[in-house]
Amino acid sequence: MDLINFIETKLNQYAQKIVSSGDKSDELAFGQISVYLSLRRVLKGQGTMQDLGMIDAINDTLQELGIIETGKTFYK
Repeated sequence: MDLINFIETKLNQYAQKIVSSGDKSDELAFGQISVYLSLRRVLKGQGTMQDLGMIDAINDTLQELGIIETGKTFYK
């Protein structure tokens, strides 16, 4: 599964969670949806400055943890 398809699947899952679960679950799902929407826009070349900042912060954190190499990105 490519990354865009993975993101679309996750967006659909969390949207359904909002529909079928309670208020506490809504907040959790909203946070996850926000990240996936930002990532999808960045991957499609439509990212806002906020999207780019969020994805860059995630990338920097993964680099600091040694999960990805310096100079690499998790989404390309």
